[in-house]
Amino acid sequence: MKILVVIERSPKHRFLVRLHKPGLVREIKALVGCKKYTQAIAAALSRGIFEKEVSVDDLPGLDARLILSEHSANWDLSERDGN
Repeated sequence: MKILVVIERSPKHRFLVRLHKPGLVREIKALVGCKKYTQAIAAALSRGIFEKEVSVDDLPGLDARLILSEHSANWDLSERDGN
């Protein structure tokens, strides 16, 4: 599963991270379910695989199932094949 991590500083930083292990995916989902977004970001960045830094121009075509910031999480509800 790929997620977009947004760190809201000036300027915003956006990172595409791939969660490559089912246990890590379950952990991130559980943390998001408990609204522990900062802990979910820390787990994703420390144990996930960094794919790239994302610019504003890359956002429209981005393939991420979850957009995770320090204050919220938004799931991609469209059905896509793959991750």
